[in-house]
Amino acid sequence: MKKSKKENLASFHRQNIIDTATQLFIQKGITETTMDDIAKAADYSKSTIYVYFKSKDEIFNHIVYNNILMLKSSLEEAIKSSENVEDCFYSFCNAHVDFQEQYPLYFETMMNSIKKGEEEIKELPILQDIVNVSEEIDGLIIAFLEKGIEQKQIRSNIESLQTAFTLWASICGIISMSYKKEEYIKSYMNVSKSEYLQNGFKTLLNSILINPK
Repeated sequence: MKKSKKENLASFHRQNIIDTATQLFIQKGITETTMDDIAKAADYSKSTIYVYFKSKDEIFNHIVYNNILMLKSSLEEAIKSSENVEDCFYSFCNAHVDFQEQYPLYFETMMNSIKKGEEEIKELPILQDIVNVSEEIDGLIIAFLEKGIEQKQIRSNIESLQTAFTLWASICGIISMSYKKEEYIKSYMNVSKSEYLQNGFKTLLNSILINPK
């Protein structure tokens, strides 16, 4: 259904606010950025900002939602372009690495924004959209697991949903650790960030394979 001029104008203003807030969050940090900062940088009055967003948290969660949609799209492409279980898994992991390198601020906060209580979701409906996309990503991992089981490469005694959730949390945790502790990993383990990541991903993959490599 075609949007009206009023709806298109509202969408333009909302996106302008989101784009402005994105730059400020990157430059100043989320905590240090205020609604006054966003209004000034976007060239709106503060009252106009509140017409489109209830709070800074709502703006931030819209940014998280946009970024998690991009991540989902990258993961779908990674899975689609892979020919076997091993390639698919590493493509999935490396898509997360690429996302973290491009959007480090939102990678770190994204996982903390996924699961929220009912009251928080009621207050900020955008949180439900984030939950929905995160569950769609869970579905991508479940489909990968079920395909691997069907091909007799992945163990059939795993619980798909729990394993999918654990794998996703572990992949993100390994990437986050490599980013925060890169120098420590290099000096203490004598391996590069890339080597640490690939070994961590291999360990995860071997935990679900029938014949670990």
